[in-house]
Amino acid sequence: MPKIPAARLTEIGEALLIAAGAPAAEAEIVMRHCTNANLAGHDSHGI
Repeated sequence: MPKIPAARLTEIGEALLIAAGAPAAEAEIVMRHCTNANLAGHDSHGI
């Protein structure tokens, strides 16, 4: 399994959400929360 730094993962996720039509501000919030949840040990969101 490759390891991606949290900041880079957030950037990638934001870009994907924006490409899917999400507003940039919302994409940033969603990915920040998903990344932080994963770093806290909550792996249920597939990050």
